[in-house]
Amino acid sequence: MKKRVISILMVGALAMGLVTGCGSGENTQDSQGSSKGSSGKKVTLSVLAGQSTTDAGIEEFIDAALEKKYPEIRMIKGPGKGPGPARNRGLKLAKGDYIVFADADDYLPDTEIFRKYISIAEPTGADIVVSNYARLWEDKILPASKHESFALCSPLSEEFRFRGFFSVGTLSYVWGKLYRSEFLKKNQIIFTEISYAEDKLFNMQCYICNPKYVFLEDVGYVYRKNDVSVSWQYRSDSTENWFKIAYELKGWIEKKNKEPVEYISLTRYLIFFAAFFDAKMEYMQRKKRLRAIHKILKEYGDHPVGKKVFCELADRKRPLQINQWMWKAMIRIFSFGMKSKWYLLMSVGVKILITQKVDERLSDTGIRE
Repeated sequence: MKKRVISILMVGALAMGLVTGCGSGENTQDSQGSSKGSSGKKVTLSVLAGQSTTDAGIEEFIDAALEKKYPEIRMIKGPGKGPGPARNRGLKLAKGDYIVFADADDYLPDTEIFRKYISIAEPTGADIVVSNYARLWEDKILPASKHESFALCSPLSEEFRFRGFFSVGTLSYVWGKLYRSEFLKKNQIIFTEISYAEDKLFNMQCYICNPKYVFLEDVGYVYRKNDVSVSWQYRSDSTENWFKIAYELKGWIEKKNKEPVEYISLTRYLIFFAAFFDAKMEYMQRKKRLRAIHKILKEYGDHPVGKKVFCELADRKRPLQINQWMWKAMIRIFSFGMKSKWYLLMSVGVKILITQKVDERLSDTGIRE
């Protein structure tokens, strides 16, 4: 078999991600060294520098030390905030046949994962190989919901979209996957510069371009909970950010000359889940005040896109093509309440769901305490 090169694009601040995460970084490097001879693996490391330190001298020292110790690593710097611009620089410079994304505070489960990716990607001609993953949560490894719940569904089905991007969520993340470089280049898929969830938008854009998905049963990634990560931080612009993603999706569908009706469920479910997510974040930020939830729900209900989405999801004449009756009921009830502007009543309902940890029970790992 012809040797294939995998470029690994890792995003992380130097002081926080590479220095404190040195152990996981060395594990990744070791796996490259052990696999390079048989599979032709090569690492391209893309780092957004200066996120945790303003001392340029320290950054340059760390860069030089890492590159000297690991010849396969190439440090890349440039302007822009967040992981999107950093990953785009990596994509532009990467020479690999395939791309793997990683975050500096996470790690790969074993040294064989790259060989497993290649062994399934090559004979199938996969554009995206999706592995299972686990979460490291306060020193506990929690297996996440497996992709088998949607992998056998038709990729064009609403069930595949709903489970893959939302209720299970495996398709939302860029980690735990192998991307064919030619697929990304051919479709001109790069990361949009937004404050949050750029990986979800990236993967939805991939999906709209009809990739060939192949699923690997092995755990290919371990996501480590990092309390200072943007994923766990309150963001005052979160609502604006989610609606921007909705607009970007609409523009992408038009750009690719796709039929909007085939992909409209992506936007509908995106806004549905975003409304609850933002309401919870605001509630926790504002010392668990009911008015915080009310504020967010009103913002979503009054927004032109939100108003349209909730009217459509509440319309019983529009069947929800998903099989989980509980999700159907929750979507219908929540959307009808939003459509009717019952924000106070809906706020009480959302508070009950949060306090009873219903959202956590429905998450990819279940109760985490």
